[in-house]
Amino acid sequence: MKAVSVQFGFNALVALAAFGAIEVMPHYWIGVIFLAVIYAGVASAWNLAGGIAGTFSFGHGLFFGAGAYTSVLLFTNYGLTPWIGMLAGALIAALTGMAIAWLAERCAIGDLAFAVMTLAIAEMAYICIDSFEPFGASRGISLPPASGVAAMQFSSDALYLWTAIAFLVICQIVVAAFAQSARGYRFRAVRENPLAAQAMGISPARERMIALAASGALTALGGSIYAQYLLFVDPLTFFGPSITIKVILFALVGGMGTVWGPVIGTMLLFPLGEWLRGLFGGNVPGFDSLLYGLLVIVCILLFPRGISGTVNYLFRGSWPLRSRRKK
Repeated sequence: MKAVSVQFGFNALVALAAFGAIEVMPHYWIGVIFLAVIYAGVASAWNLAGGIAGTFSFGHGLFFGAGAYTSVLLFTNYGLTPWIGMLAGALIAALTGMAIAWLAERCAIGDLAFAVMTLAIAEMAYICIDSFEPFGASRGISLPPASGVAAMQFSSDALYLWTAIAFLVICQIVVAAFAQSARGYRFRAVRENPLAAQAMGISPARERMIALAASGALTALGGSIYAQYLLFVDPLTFFGPSITIKVILFALVGGMGTVWGPVIGTMLLFPLGEWLRGLFGGNVPGFDSLLYGLLVIVCILLFPRGISGTVNYLFRGSWPLRSRRKK
């Protein structure tokens, strides 16, 4: 509880600092920061399963799309407010994550095969949605215009940004609570040595099911918010592999297995990528991607544990970058 309180206090300070910045921020950069915050929350959610519990998934686009499509379909077909629809999407994603983890344990699938299996399941979902007419097929679905908080359609991009910040705060609190709890230590035990953990009375199947369920639910919330921001969903954007590849990259550079690593990696790489695209994208096509890739490689070489993990190692777990409580 102490760790969660500290995490909540730090998040509150970040939110207060952001409030002043948002008021004077240009419209374009509000959109960029909104996307960065959404990606940071999803990367943090992925890190709960992939970094802390060692359940390395390449299929988080499945959860992202499930959250988006569930809230959009419930709103367009039944008029149900997206605030409830996003919870329904999170529930569906959590159950899907549990089913995938259970299937992997039931079939004794190893780590590499599990990553491939999650990618295959996500791709199958993408192909099915892409050709399923009731869900708009490849054309996607546009949300009907509405107004008000109940419809989650705001008149200002700043309000969408605040919604995204609230999502990120929730993700960070949940990840910090898991990381500093007894269950977090069980997650790490399963990640490091499943056989030894099982010999100690820990069930790898149960821990991985819980980790992937929580990770999937948080990811689905991010998908719902992003869908309301775009007022449109389509299979490629929400079920495609790009979302998973990006969040894994952000978590890898920031530091997998740490509480703040994915957020640091996202806030460094995503705005940097947008800046490089604006600087070079129109004049020298492809040059921005080349520079971006080189910078990512440099970060990985300089910080093999990730930025947060390396600083955590050098300062022996100094707050707020620590990934575990020191005795």
